[in-house]
Amino acid sequence: MSEPVFSPRLLIGWIGAAVATFALSLYFMGRPGEPGGTDSVGPSTYSRSAIGYAGVADVLQHLGVPIAKSRDNSADKLGKDGVLVLAEPRPTATSEPALRALLDARAVLLVLPKWTGRASEKNPGWLATAEERPTSQAQWVLNLVAGGGEVVRETQPPVWNVNLLAGHQPQLEKPVQLIRSSALRPIVGSPAGILVGELNQRRTVWVLADPDVIANHGIARGDNAALALAIINRLRGRKGPVVFDETIHGFVAQPANPLALLFEFPFVVATLQVVAALALLLWATVARFGAPQSAPPPLSAGRQGLLQNVAQLITFAGHGQVMVRRYVQETVRETARQLHAPRGLSGQGLAAWLTRVGQARGVTVDCAAVIGEVEQLPDRRRGDLAPLVRIARDIHRWRREIVDGRSRHSRGH
Repeated sequence: MSEPVFSPRLLIGWIGAAVATFALSLYFMGRPGEPGGTDSVGPSTYSRSAIGYAGVADVLQHLGVPIAKSRDNSADKLGKDGVLVLAEPRPTATSEPALRALLDARAVLLVLPKWTGRASEKNPGWLATAEERPTSQAQWVLNLVAGGGEVVRETQPPVWNVNLLAGHQPQLEKPVQLIRSSALRPIVGSPAGILVGELNQRRTVWVLADPDVIANHGIARGDNAALALAIINRLRGRKGPVVFDETIHGFVAQPANPLALLFEFPFVVATLQVVAALALLLWATVARFGAPQSAPPPLSAGRQGLLQNVAQLITFAGHGQVMVRRYVQETVRETARQLHAPRGLSGQGLAAWLTRVGQARGVTVDCAAVIGEVEQLPDRRRGDLAPLVRIARDIHRWRREIVDGRSRHSRGH
């Protein structure tokens, strides 16, 4: 027999490596990933840094205004009275087509970017440093809704000569970021530029030039909180939600984990069945314990082997009495034919005639006695085989002696 291609140790090693790789892949599939490209201290409602928006979200929620921090399908969450807040989108954070699609909502508050910061290593969620963003980034955002406008930054405190929001006066960090554009109707403005402007076409878009009004570091100053609430209330309906889109900051909803379904009802039932089946399969394939069980002996070839196998089958089936009785009957009938027994003899008459012939020829076995012994055999399927073997041997010897003669039979044995 040829040697196996792989040794058992190598084969076990390959199987173990495959199982480990499969288990590792399941682990990484089921592990919840971190949102890619998120800014934990940037201008989002998840950020409690100075330039974040967690503060205004908390204020609105405390006042009973329904809010949503949206990671997908933001426009679908507005209903008929909601307002969508797009806080400081940047060219590096979102694509222009996606942002333009968001700007098609019925009511939008668009906040221009102003600040950027570096996260603190000592205090998670805080800023280590903050600095102004280039005005080009704010200009890019403004051009999406009001092309031809200009973003400016003023170092002198503006004089707010236009204020349609109940006179709430903003207090802003220098430099103050403003817009100069004829496409916007001033809601809050000064001779230097517009702080809050309205673009009223087929949809309502308000542009907040300086985010310090609603950012964490500025909302508590002066009337900024009241001004922020007034802006929101003018844009939303009576019970409309405020939806802060966070996809522009890299926060995207994680897809549903398919592996989690395996451990929820009713799928957990199928999971348990699969685990049980794998356990049984593994149990059936592992190496056996102790010495191997000896194989059954092969069937013997040749005439003698065939006879032995047939005898074993007859013994196993429990038909020994039937076979011996039939063997005696056929032997008596064939011997009577060879000896030319008178026609019409059968049963006891035939046995008596064969007995007389046997006595005349000096046969040592009494045929009638053997036949009588066969007639008295019990009809049991199982029992001692010794009497059956003796009867078969006696009738065989009787036939040899009565047909061939006693002397020839004696030499044969």
